[in-house]
This record gives sequence, C-alpha cells and structure tokens, in this order.
Amino acid sequence: MSTNFQLARLRDYSGRVLIFFASITLFVIMWLTVVDVVSRDAFNISITGLFEVTEVLMGILVFAGVPIITAKDGHVAVTLMDTFVGPKLRVFQKVVVNIFCVLVLAMFAWLLWDVAETAASYNDVKLFSRIPLAPLGYFMAIMTALSVPIQFSMMFISDKKLQELKSDSV
Repeated sequence: MSTNFQLARLRDYSGRVLIFFASITLFVIMWLTVVDVVSRDAFNISITGLFEVTEVLMGILVFAGVPIITAKDGHVAVTLMDTFVGPKLRVFQKVVVNIFCVLVLAMFAWLLWDVAETAASYNDVKLFSRIPLAPLGYFMAIMTALSVPIQFSMMFISDKKLQELKSDSV
C-alpha cells in the first residue's frame, strides 16, 4: 500500500470518528433540551444545571469540529485579492497565509493548554453541575493542536486537490 493511500485512509477514518463523536454530542444536547422542555411544561420541573452541561457539550462539539473543518479547508476565507494576484504571487500568498494560520492555531492550542493547567491546579468546576473544567480545556487544546499539522499540510496541497477535499463527504 502506498503512503498516500494510507494517509487518505487515516484521514477518512479519523474524520469519520470525529464526525460521529460530534454527532453524538449534538444528539445528547438535543435530547437533554427536549427532556428539559417537556419536564418543565408537564411537571414544572427543570433539570438543574442544564445550561452548564449544554455549555460544556457545545465546547466539545465546536472543538471536535476544528480538525474536520481544517482538513476540508473550510475556515472562513476572504478572497478580495485573488482576482488581482498572479499565479506566482498566489503560491507565495498561500504559503504566508498557511504559516500564519499554523502559528495562530499553535498559539491557541498552547493558550488553551495553559488555561486547562490553571483550571486543573485550582480544581475548577462548573457552579451547579460540578463538571470539572480542566478535561474540557485539555480536549479543546488537543483538538486545536491536531489542527496544526493538518493546516501545515495544506501548504503542499494543490488548489485542485483542495477543491476535491472541500467536496468530499467527510
């Protein structure tokens, strides 16, 4: 098996795992909300701390999607200069933008890890639900850090291949 084929399989498999994980998280948020609304209307009882659980699950959902969006080159892009830039300058622009994005993602991952370390040292928890914040911070940092090599690899992928990645099912 070629290395490219193995990398493509790894990308597809890891993308499917993250999408499945994000889907399950969204499903849990949905059902917790449904149960809370029904119990409020039917029994005048609400789930204590549900908003905190929803906050944590939304953090998990958003950061589980960061590597997926990065791999599909799906981040927001402003293309005002693309019509004025020639092919050689476009390559330079692509390299500079990707290096900048790699640095920003690496900085975010480092800062998130630092916040998680601080939360762990203070044993920070959510007020009502008592959910510890450190594991969430570590998860967010790891998902952001996973996006760094993915973003770096975008520098070496042709524009045609990037369009194919954007149209893939995963």
